[in-house]
Amino acid sequence: MPDLERYAALDLGSNSFHLLLAEFRDQRMVRLHTDRSMVRLAEGLDEERNLAPAIAERALAALHRFRPVLTELPTDHIRCVGTNTLRTAANADGFLESAESILGVPIEIISGIEEARLIYSGAMAAADGPPRLRCIVDIGGGSTELVRGREVPHRLQSLYMGCVSFSKRFFADGILSTNTVNHFERARRAARAELQELQHLAENAEVVGCSGTVKAVARVLNGGELSAIKREDIDKLAEQVAGARHIADLKLPDLDEERHPVFAAGLAILHAIFCELDIQSMQVSPYAIREGIVHDLAGRLHGGDRRADTVATLMHDGKVDAAQARRVGDTALDLLNKLRPDTPADQRQRLRWAAQLHQIGLALSHSNFRKLGAYMVEQSDLAGFSKNEQEHIAHLVRNQRGRIKPRREHYGFRPNPDLLLCLRLACIVHRDHTDRAVNDLELKARDDRYRLRIPQEWLEKIPPSRICSTRRWTTGSRSR
Repeated sequence: MPDLERYAALDLGSNSFHLLLAEFRDQRMVRLHTDRSMVRLAEGLDEERNLAPAIAERALAALHRFRPVLTELPTDHIRCVGTNTLRTAANADGFLESAESILGVPIEIISGIEEARLIYSGAMAAADGPPRLRCIVDIGGGSTELVRGREVPHRLQSLYMGCVSFSKRFFADGILSTNTVNHFERARRAARAELQELQHLAENAEVVGCSGTVKAVARVLNGGELSAIKREDIDKLAEQVAGARHIADLKLPDLDEERHPVFAAGLAILHAIFCELDIQSMQVSPYAIREGIVHDLAGRLHGGDRRADTVATLMHDGKVDAAQARRVGDTALDLLNKLRPDTPADQRQRLRWAAQLHQIGLALSHSNFRKLGAYMVEQSDLAGFSKNEQEHIAHLVRNQRGRIKPRREHYGFRPNPDLLLCLRLACIVHRDHTDRAVNDLELKARDDRYRLRIPQEWLEKIPPSRICSTRRWTTGSRSR
């Protein structure tokens, strides 16, 4: 297969970093290379959510090892996502900039719900037999994802509990139990409390677990094999671990030495899931989020971009005027072609999505539709989108007209003023919801300023109120 059919996925998780290189053969994904580094990123977060420099350096060293695998791939065939710890770290910008410089691709921070969707997609890629109701479970270093669905996910959940975060919270000194306190039981009760509202998630469904904790427990219980985890077996294992005094005392067969420090915490969470969701048996999937990322990437490049479906659903649910969204989008892109004909495809697509959603806030308010629309775009769990992408689109929606509200730039958020200018002008041109060509307009960038030339006869065809607004915004610095 040519390299153009190969894809790489990197998962910068809270416990370990994973790399997957894969390609598609006859529409079937084949894993070519995998790599893992147990960096325990969540271990480096202090009480103020700052990432410790030593842990950050350990993580960057792992990325240096991954880099050679990526050198021959086009950048749009590579996707690197950051999950729970990078979502919550207060000082993540410096680490993310260093990580991007090593890998040569941006790091996308995704929400817990998007993480759950990608996990489900990956697990389903390995599922066999006819479509049936499934419940997918993934215990990570900082969060736990649970998804119920058939061919597509119906309910997605992300809980802030993971094997690294629970290890810090309950087993910081390695002690599992004392004469007065059973820390393992405390961890298990805390996990069950998080799961109380999800008791029906696995009802009548085949339960499938994936990723490190589930695989580690399966190997311990099944002689090193990734066979199903049975309720009676995990009950006995949980009782055995709860009866030990210290993590160092655990002598379990087929347990990876790197997994040993966080095994008790992961087991406490997994056993709580078995108990609270009344699970009797859990199958083990060899696939997880990495495989989901690869399938998502392939879909984007072959006409199946999940993000486009999400935008279409938002437009439908928000009763957006599709004709107006289309004309504003077409004109904004026409203007961008005049201004910057070499604008990358991802920036063009971002402008199109902003145009499609620029009036989404009208479903809630006419007076505050820009502000509310931006809030909806930025804060919603939008399938397929990273948090970085949502922030950029929300910035465009918020500032489509009126005084521009500047926001602090940070890693992953560097607004492109060209996109904002073109969207604002397109909104002015079509304020009266009328089709209008902009072929006669001339738009150029000069140094840090824009120049817009409009023929007088073209202006005379626009309603008077629009002429005033158009003239007001024909020139000015790029920051405007």
